[in-house]
Amino acid sequence: MAAMSSLESERFHYRHSGVRICSDIRLPEWSAFADDEQGASGVDIRIILAPDAGSAEPPPGHGTYDDGTLCFAVDSIGSWTVSGGREIAVHPHPGIGARELRLFTLGSAWGALGYQRGWAMLHGSAVARNDTAVLFCGDAGQGKSTLAAAMTERGWKLVGDDLSRIEPGGAGHTPVIHPSSARLKLWDSALHHLGLNSEGLERDFFRDDKYHLAVDPGQLAAQPQPLAAIFILGWDDRLTGERLRGAEAVRGLAEASMYRKEYLELMGTLAEQIVHCARIASNVPIYRIGRPRDFKLLPNVCLQVDKMLSDIAAVRDLAE
Repeated sequence: MAAMSSLESERFHYRHSGVRICSDIRLPEWSAFADDEQGASGVDIRIILAPDAGSAEPPPGHGTYDDGTLCFAVDSIGSWTVSGGREIAVHPHPGIGARELRLFTLGSAWGALGYQRGWAMLHGSAVARNDTAVLFCGDAGQGKSTLAAAMTERGWKLVGDDLSRIEPGGAGHTPVIHPSSARLKLWDSALHHLGLNSEGLERDFFRDDKYHLAVDPGQLAAQPQPLAAIFILGWDDRLTGERLRGAEAVRGLAEASMYRKEYLELMGTLAEQIVHCARIASNVPIYRIGRPRDFKLLPNVCLQVDKMLSDIAAVRDLAE
């Protein structure tokens, strides 16, 4: 694990979520989004290292917000300052490794920055096929990443597996989801079911029996994808599926996909994010899928998703 003293002094450039980023930290999680056109011109967002945070570090917790700047701290690791949707400043504690810094930079800090830029930021796993994407949402432990992995085994491409920017679109316009990840976070049991081995994989920071699986470049969506449907996942004693409509669809989407709600409340942007969810739900069908906790039924769930998408396409064709 690289400590701060051994981090590269050069800068690294990425194109992610429709913007250009210049980072003082190498971000291997974003290697698929590396930007060859390096240079200061045209940079939208900067991620900077600022080891000397001084005495202004906020206490661990939800952080503080003042004059367009969100500050938060993680005990024993460091603090982050997210300013105006343009800059993430990382203030590491001495001796902290790069992995820990990236975890919270690309998670909490990136989410806060997206909110500051007015983006719709949805938490879930997304895959695409034939230039059409679907998003799986739900509470932690609902199998979002596992289902996305099973879909990639069936020829779908990975779009995202955590936090993705979605352009909601206007009335009658299909929302678009930006590629955001080249890795899947999978439990050891899911890897085993998919015929994969955890040996050599990066272990998750929070959970010892969860691993980060790098996806082959050929299985990655390279461009923003039109969003055809959103599936809210849950557990049930049998395979079920239902379309949510109106306020129920908006509420279900907001509850299943909202990331760091405390930041939205702190920055006064919770209502804006709910409006984003309403705009998305008005243009994209929202489904709730229930299924038993049985890996053997994963092919059935994939078939259920395929059938629902076929039904959507049929209805669209009739309308045209």
